[in-house]
Amino acid sequence: MIDGVIYLSTEDNAFAVDARTGRELWHYIWPSSGGRHNGNKGMGMSGNFLFLETGDCHLVSLNREDGKLRWSKSICDLDQFYFASVAPVVVGNHVIAGVSGDDSDVGGYIEAHDPETGELQWRFYTVPQKKGDPGSESWPNEDMSSHGGGMTWVPITYDPDLKMIYVTTGNPQPVIAYANRKGDDLYTCSLIAVNADSGKMAWAFQSSPHDTHDWDSTQTAILFDAAINGQPRKLVAQAARNGKFFVLDRVTGKWIVSTDFVKTNWSLGYRSEEHTS
Repeated sequence: MIDGVIYLSTEDNAFAVDARTGRELWHYIWPSSGGRHNGNKGMGMSGNFLFLETGDCHLVSLNREDGKLRWSKSICDLDQFYFASVAPVVVGNHVIAGVSGDDSDVGGYIEAHDPETGELQWRFYTVPQKKGDPGSESWPNEDMSSHGGGMTWVPITYDPDLKMIYVTTGNPQPVIAYANRKGDDLYTCSLIAVNADSGKMAWAFQSSPHDTHDWDSTQTAILFDAAINGQPRKLVAQAARNGKFFVLDRVTGKWIVSTDFVKTNWSLGYRSEEHTS
């Protein structure tokens, strides 16, 4: 809400509503070409502009005052069964959009677009796309890794001081047929720090290596500052779906704390390991 107006979205629809009376001020309808419609998680805003993802793989920008279309850009491929539903996040001169592929054996990624023109600035894949990419050694082969999942269907978290975005990723593919993807399957089920301007990975922490239970790590990353052993630290925390709670140094990715926040019986313990580009 801003200036007494609530902005909200549903699948292929955006609304502006008077917060005092509930009166509709405008209603935008996206002319969908089909695809997977699996809900919509909200809109992003910067100044007088709104940003919305659609089920048929588009990133859309609207004028906040009248709901008129400014531009639209394709952000994923319907033929590969991707869809888009996450709320875009505006960080500096970047609109960050994520996509999903459900369980369709495709690779997850986020994209940055120019808020004025919609032009693509960079794309970051959460799983290795070719042999030699960071994390490729954790997959049986290039084909498995490039189709390995790691979807990005939750909004990123942003640190404006570090100009770092924190991306949380989904489970590996195939979901249950884990014997076919021996290794840790990086960077699925992970918290990944990515430079907002370059789209390059700074570090990654995997909470469920070689996930076999669909225990993704798309839970929101929380940023906070605290003293550790008397020294001020910039920290990031996540309560992962696997029942484990983690605190890391958000500058370096170094491990600080691991513990169970619910009773679990699927693991034997913890190991401290970070992956950098």
